[in-house]
Amino acid sequence: MYKLKIFNEKRIKTRHIIITQAINLIDFNFYIDPIVYKGTYKYTWGIWQKYLLKDLYKPALPMHYFEELLDKDYVVYKGLPDYHRSYFLKDLANYDIIESIYKDAILVVIGENFQIDIPEGRMYDHLVTKVILPLMNQYKIPKDNVKILDQCLSNNWKTNLELSPLNYDLKLHKYYDPVTLDITIGRWNKKRY
Repeated sequence: MYKLKIFNEKRIKTRHIIITQAINLIDFNFYIDPIVYKGTYKYTWGIWQKYLLKDLYKPALPMHYFEELLDKDYVVYKGLPDYHRSYFLKDLANYDIIESIYKDAILVVIGENFQIDIPEGRMYDHLVTKVILPLMNQYKIPKDNVKILDQCLSNNWKTNLELSPLNYDLKLHKYYDPVTLDITIGRWNKKRY
């Protein structure tokens, strides 16, 4: 069990949902079990909690939702409460790695590596029906404001990351398809925004 700490970073307004692969949360100065570097059907949520809360000694988890393939289907875990700000997005915005309008977004992390893992249609369906659509409806977020991290990066993000004190090794989402996500949202969503 992990000690619960007081974390009072409040988000101001919910306008965006950002999706990223879990490996982008890794601090390259700290070891993490190598099982997380590739999508697996095994439970990794406990590894991530230990790594982020105990090994990195962060005050809270950086993501609001975490999805992974477990056994034969996808599951979603709740991380931060929706009203808290993600320190990961705040850090990236403070150093101009992502545009500042995204620092108050809801962060959804997927436990796969989209540099080597090709997402299944079931993953998109599960993500949309269990996480994205409920958030869109609750916060009145338009479909165009659901993005992958790649779409939020500033023009000089690589240089800014190198010059910053942050130790993230951000990887682009090579096989993650935002068009497929958009089509999946449209297929499942009957209401137009």
